[in-house]
Amino acid sequence: MSKKNQSPGSLLLELLDKHQLNCNRLSKEIKCSQTALRLISLDKSRITTSIAIRLAKFFSTTPELWLIAQMDFDIKAAGKNKKLDKMLKGISRADKIETGRKVKKAGPKTKKTKSSKKTSKR
Repeated sequence: MSKKNQSPGSLLLELLDKHQLNCNRLSKEIKCSQTALRLISLDKSRITTSIAIRLAKFFSTTPELWLIAQMDFDIKAAGKNKKLDKMLKGISRADKIETGRKVKKAGPKTKKTKSSKKTSKR
């Protein structure tokens, strides 16, 4: 795997090429739809956990490799989404908002006993 942060599809294509395979053969080996693998290889479909586990088993990698590649790809794509970018500008940070709650200072806790209670007789 030559590039860091490569897309799941390019990672899949690289491994297919390295092992001289195609999506049809791989789909039979890992019991997965050929269409699903083709769409993944074109970065038009996401890698599911199930497929990540199958690919990891077949290529002697880890499911995390595939899922992290997918997550990185998704985050990069989201960064290019103008609607999301516009929406994010309207979201405040948690440490910048006022909650309106009064926070009591934590002091030492004391246990009240019978002798510390005030009694008044009239």
